[in-house]
Amino acid sequence: MEIDSFLKNIFQKYKKDEITFIGLGNPYRSDDGVGIEFINRIREDFKNSYTEFNNMDEVILNLMNNKKPGLLLFIDCSDFKGKPGEIRITTYDEIEDYGKHFHKIPIKLYMKLLQKENKQTFLIAIQPESLDSINEPKLSDVVSKSLTRLCRIIFYHYKNGMQ
Repeated sequence: MEIDSFLKNIFQKYKKDEITFIGLGNPYRSDDGVGIEFINRIREDFKNSYTEFNNMDEVILNLMNNKKPGLLLFIDCSDFKGKPGEIRITTYDEIEDYGKHFHKIPIKLYMKLLQKENKQTFLIAIQPESLDSINEPKLSDVVSKSLTRLCRIIFYHYKNGMQ
């Protein structure tokens, strides 16, 4: 599904407080910091926004214990063999095996736990251009432009379609 229509459907289906964003990554590995930068850009408008530097286990447990309907969107870079900056919506079934990850706890495991509690989960993945270690957090130009596009789409549909 294309990102624009996916987000339009999400914001028509869920209330703002039912959507949680979690940005993943390491800002000192160039484009791997895209999830963290995403949260920095939306946090003021979406209070249910966290990075993996906010106690992720606690965030996931709170979401699991909350019996209200909900949606969890993970944002991370992912090498899905696309063009640098390409954005892809990924479901639980499309994520590779648990062993292929760089996070303390694999995204797929979090998704499985949340789905058992009837939460809908997706990964919004952005194809990185570079994962080089750097001294200061900085995304490549192509990934930064994709992130700006993603944020614009989210804010547009949030303002025009949210319940």
